[in-house]
Amino acid sequence: MHKYCILSIIICLCACDVGREYKIEDFISDEQIKNTLNLENNGKKISIKWYEIFNDKDLNTLLKDAGFYNLSLRQGKEKLLQARYLYMMNTKETLPMFNANFEYDFSKANNSKDILNNSNFFRTGFDVSWEIDLWGKSKNVSSQYYEIINKAKYSIANTLISLEGELISNYISLRLAQEKLKIANKNLRLQENILRIVKDKYNTGLEDKLALNQAQFLLEKTKTDIPVLLTEIEKYKNAIFILSGKTAKDLSVNLDNFQNNITSKTFKYNIKDLYKLPLDVIRSRPDVKMAEASIKSQNSYLNQAIIDLYPSLSLEASFVFLSSRGSNLFNSDNQIYGYNPKISIPIWQWGKLVNNIELQKHIKEEYILNYNEVTLTALYDIKNAITGIEQAFNKCRLLENSLYTMRDVLDISKEKYKNGLIDFSTLAESEQNFLDTENSYIEANSDVLKSITSFYKACGGGYSFK
Repeated sequence: MHKYCILSIIICLCACDVGREYKIEDFISDEQIKNTLNLENNGKKISIKWYEIFNDKDLNTLLKDAGFYNLSLRQGKEKLLQARYLYMMNTKETLPMFNANFEYDFSKANNSKDILNNSNFFRTGFDVSWEIDLWGKSKNVSSQYYEIINKAKYSIANTLISLEGELISNYISLRLAQEKLKIANKNLRLQENILRIVKDKYNTGLEDKLALNQAQFLLEKTKTDIPVLLTEIEKYKNAIFILSGKTAKDLSVNLDNFQNNITSKTFKYNIKDLYKLPLDVIRSRPDVKMAEASIKSQNSYLNQAIIDLYPSLSLEASFVFLSSRGSNLFNSDNQIYGYNPKISIPIWQWGKLVNNIELQKHIKEEYILNYNEVTLTALYDIKNAITGIEQAFNKCRLLENSLYTMRDVLDISKEKYKNGLIDFSTLAESEQNFLDTENSYIEANSDVLKSITSFYKACGGGYSFK
């Protein structure tokens, strides 16, 4: 009867659960998010393929390839697998462990009356050890390693978001440099044509040496800009190779083909979409979820530190066959069994256990503060990105109007110079103003694309975790 009583007590103790689960307290309320970002009531979920709005097939292909072959991303996936195996290993520690063993010992001594000449020893059987989970240790261990899995999962998403942002940024920078090269070559042909006109006028005495030297200088200056652009193009191409996880030979996209350059014209985008975000856009970001997982994991460490104050109960048992002869090893007369229940109660640890609890509390508080900081940063990342997009579009509109105006000014200036109505310095100024405006315009276009990229990156790239 007493055996059943002991079993009942053990079962009841195993049902005990020390510590409590931690529920995340919102540092920023939904109302604050809505008011800060001026969000509409019914926000819509962001697609994880948001970048398809750029309508650039080469970019889509690069991002798809990078998702498979990027080396940092592949390392993150390996870490996730490691976390899963750690979970499977460590969550079984509170279960009974069984071991089978076999032992044979032989010894031979010199002839002596006091020592047996030969000795044979056979031993086989199994043993079991079990640290009985009295206070919910297994639950806390499981929680710790489960959150390690979550952090690895969120880390992959975070790496992917950063990868997408960096790859898109380098791709846009590459296309911008290629468009600038196109403009420089076009301007080079224009300046060569103007130089011929100046030379003709100089040879007929209608223009002086100063004008000829100015025209020659402008031509040479444009030529010196081209090697700089070629160096930038090579740099951005190499960055794309690294991010894609492929060499130039294996890349699926021909980066030298830039006929439909996305930086050559202003991207069409509905600004109203910036204010149609779901209210959980911040809390579902991977970096915010990683910070949350750290708190939950640390809460389990705190619970475990509290459990260490309580008694622990373990049980060891063995069943063996022991014989000096192998032939009768398994006879019933050679059976030996035993068990050893053990209870351990911490009495005096010189403050070690109590101080460990305080340590885990302060680590947890640090993680809570980190979570609040990450959340606050996420909110204003989105706010800054929205402002960046709006201002980038305003700049584009102004430069687009200026570009049309400067193109007309340059055309008129060329006609007037041919007819001798203005001097070369006026024409040179008009030409330089047009070139500067054209370059500023395509830079503004690229800024729009990069601002949109920053916005979706700040929103978590569409990767939503509850």
